[in-house]
Amino acid sequence: MPRTADRRWVVPERGNRFAMQVALLLARKVGRRRLEWLLGPITLYFFLHNGAARRASRAYLRRALPIRPTITTIMRHMRCFAQVVLDRIFFLQNTTDMPHVRVTGRECFLQALADGRGCLLLGAHIGSFEALRALGREHGITLRMLMYRSNLGGATDVLEALDPTYAQTIIAIGQVDTMLRVAESLGRGEVVGILGDRTPDTDRCIRTKMLGGDVLLPEGPFRLGMATGAPMVLVSAIRAADGVYDVNFVPLGVPYPTSRQGRSAFVQQAAERYAGWMEALCRRHPFSWFNFYDYWKDLP
Repeated sequence: MPRTADRRWVVPERGNRFAMQVALLLARKVGRRRLEWLLGPITLYFFLHNGAARRASRAYLRRALPIRPTITTIMRHMRCFAQVVLDRIFFLQNTTDMPHVRVTGRECFLQALADGRGCLLLGAHIGSFEALRALGREHGITLRMLMYRSNLGGATDVLEALDPTYAQTIIAIGQVDTMLRVAESLGRGEVVGILGDRTPDTDRCIRTKMLGGDVLLPEGPFRLGMATGAPMVLVSAIRAADGVYDVNFVPLGVPYPTSRQGRSAFVQQAAERYAGWMEALCRRHPFSWFNFYDYWKDLP
């Protein structure tokens, strides 16, 4: 399988700690609805000062939209991202002012949990994973997040400090005890979430098609599923026009192999299924994709 030395996103996230602290202060003073008035100026600043994100947005929207992207559509894309970041503040604070959540496919998720092996929830940087945490709190479900931590910036640190229990729910990728902690969590019947659309340079990856071009996806989530035997469920949480987050669960739908010889074929089929699921989401909700870098490696 190919490897990648791609470090386009494995660098500290853009974000200003002071600006985020100001946003939190305003959030407590004026509330979510009034704070949304600032999203316009924030979007304009991001559009003007982040040329790489602007170019990446245009390249993605050319694939996802039936029409050629314009300045207006690029700014709409960036504003949707700013909106999700704002909503994350209120999800983490767990207040009555946080956005509401709707659920479809709940039976699929509960059925995956029923056999006591835990569950691997496979998402992407589409919409908001924070909405899923809110759902877990509501139903008393322990959700742990397997994630790459070395690229987090000061703004993210400020956000995560809003929930004192947040750090306890994270399993960092690349640590000596990562697999042990995942196995222990699943053994307790808990849920482990993974965003599988970015490939750190330490992971083996697999090539597949998405939105008309080749993309590289990490093998790790699918090999983790084979190693643990935990059922895998695809999950998305997309902000609808009414401000409610629509959480949707669907089964991965690719059975685990019964022999070693079938493992490579399973990883390929699972990656193709995952890429097809992401593509369908991007077609239906083109402004909810939040990978602002050269995802298809076709920009100069």
